[in-house]
Amino acid sequence: MSPRVSVIVPTYNRAHVLGESLASVLAERDVDLEVVVVDDGSTDGTAALLAGLGDRRVRPVVRPHAGIAAARNAGIAAARAPYIAFHDSDDVALPGRLAVPLAFLGAHPEVDLVIQNGRMLPPEDEPGAEAPWIRPRVARALAARPIGVAEAFRWNLGQLQGMCFTRRALDATGPLDPSFTILDDLDLVLRVTLRFRAVFLDVPAFAYRRHRGGVARDRGRIREEAIRLAEKLAREHPEAIDRLGRAAFVRRQARRWARLASARLEAGDARGARAALAEARALYPNHLAYRLRALWLALRGRE
Repeated sequence: MSPRVSVIVPTYNRAHVLGESLASVLAERDVDLEVVVVDDGSTDGTAALLAGLGDRRVRPVVRPHAGIAAARNAGIAAARAPYIAFHDSDDVALPGRLAVPLAFLGAHPEVDLVIQNGRMLPPEDEPGAEAPWIRPRVARALAARPIGVAEAFRWNLGQLQGMCFTRRALDATGPLDPSFTILDDLDLVLRVTLRFRAVFLDVPAFAYRRHRGGVARDRGRIREEAIRLAEKLAREHPEAIDRLGRAAFVRRQARRWARLASARLEAGDARGARAALAEARALYPNHLAYRLRALWLALRGRE
């Protein structure tokens, strides 16, 4: 009998945390599931760990290393269920991770994507307390209305490990874009919410681990991808810009360029900072702060 939900778990050299992570998914009760673990060319003990699990619900897919988007695509291709969830191989699935969205999707066949909240654990190298992925005020607002591309774009709703999709939505919107190394998830959600109905449930589905040196902590790279993602959205789906509000979209894009300028300057790349700030000014030429910062950078370049 086919499973009701396929859980896609891409992994690369995370054998030290993979066992605990998979156990948290497999602990879900009263859900007929399969876990498709895509080993993206790991060179550690991942293969041995998977071979020793002894759980028929786990289906390894081994492939040469090609990045997380390609690994997720391979998992989707191998999945057999009408619903597809994602899980990161270093995170922990919380009780109800699958039961909650499956119950909602079963009761609301017009909905194709359920987005749940999550818990962000403190960085492993820094003291602090955990926090919700979506803070309470925003979570209440999102839970009170349908989720469309405007909400996904504004609040960066890209944590796939808190989401459950219908297979039809993923098949219709195409594969994840491997040109993105970080924001392939948000790119997918934007495309799905352009065409299909989504909802947000303020029920935590995952605990997210933040690692020292992790790619998600590279703010410069994230900002570069965020700019490119917005440009892709405007180019391939111009109708989305009307939903977002054209003026608001331009202001946000300018702000991203300005923040990238700050990140590049902090990294010692003054030339890159000037180029980024020029893009911000081109989008928003009357913004006084951008003009002053451009003047300051120009004067600094003459020193």
